Amino acid sequence: MEMRNNLGRLTVIIPTISRPMFVRRQIAYWSALDAQVRILDGATTPIDLSDLQPIPSHVQYIHRPIRFNERLANAGPLIETEFACLLPDDEFFMPRGINTCIDHLDKNPKLIGAVGKVLQFFVDQGEFKAFQDYQYWKNFSPIDSETAEGRVRQVVPPNKAHKIQFAILRSEIWRKIFHTSYCDFYSTGYLYERMLNLHAAVLGESVVLDTLLWMRSMENPPISSNAVPRDDRGGMIGWADDPQMASEVAHYFDKVRGIIQQGDGVSSESAERLAQQFVFGGFDAHREKIKRAERKIWRRIAKKAVDHAPKSLKLWAKRNVPVAVLQGFDWKGFPVDVIEDQLTERKIEFSPDDLRRVEALALELDALR
Repeated sequence: MEMRNNLGRLTVIIPTISRPMFVRRQIAYWSALDAQVRILDGATTPIDLSDLQPIPSHVQYIHRPIRFNERLANAGPLIETEFACLLPDDEFFMPRGINTCIDHLDKNPKLIGAVGKVLQFFVDQGEFKAFQDYQYWKNFSPIDSETAEGRVRQVVPPNKAHKIQFAILRSEIWRKIFHTSYCDFYSTGYLYERMLNLHAAVLGESVVLDTLLWMRSMENPPISSNAVPRDDRGGMIGWADDPQMASEVAHYFDKVRGIIQQGDGVSSESAERLAQQFVFGGFDAHREKIKRAERKIWRRIAKKAVDHAPKSLKLWAKRNVPVAVLQGFDWKGFPVDVIEDQLTERKIEFSPDDLRRVEALALELDALR
């Protein structure tokens, strides 16, 4: 049976800043599809796209030279469709995965959103490679998914829930959680994403489907700037431990507690307890993760040796050393034909044509760079 085309029912919000090659790639990708696309550029100077004219009316480049969090907090009025999603400027959502998610939401009106499976991709020595990631993502347990408090308990540390920021969401939910999470500026960018997951859990249940939805790019490091800081304070732990950030930490805690208390049937006592676990339990869990990594001295030494190895040696190793060994050095990736076999074996729905199109666009941009 032929799958319905639901893409016209979706708005894709794509924040970017000073990356014209990726903006152009997004325009090329979405011009051939039916989704409404809004590319929000925070750069001081807009990108000259005159050579691409005419750009289809459903794909709009919008120059908004304001901070990252402000662009997302105020993106809601741009959404006039039933569903919405966030997409980084160098990544892709697969049409088949989008259609599957929207079909599932149509059949399950109580759900607020749906996510799919994830492939990381990169280009190495002119070859497109990918591997499946986030295989630990879990659905909410059936016992606890019916109550806001039960769902919140599942997103407090150690959190293995799926990342709601990259879900296909009902638009009223997208507007609400993105405005609330991004309307205040924080000095570390990781906090917004955590708050999105929390707010979504308060509002309702979302699910992970066995369909390939998100192609996550390894072509660039995450954007980190004064507008969306990620590294300058040592991540969340550096932020939380900095005495100068005490008022921000307190503000974040109060906001988290307020979001939890909005949940149906959540008492003020439960909201206080869960907020403590969500905020400060997250810091404790992150500290322990850092300690475990520091204890693995051999891995740090091996990684340093790999980092300084000649490129010719790295290339030889990638072609001749077993993948199980290379994964210890963060070298992993498979060509598209192998990925197709893996997805089929794992019973994950996908479109070979969708995969090949992403491969072609990634190789084309790599050649230009």
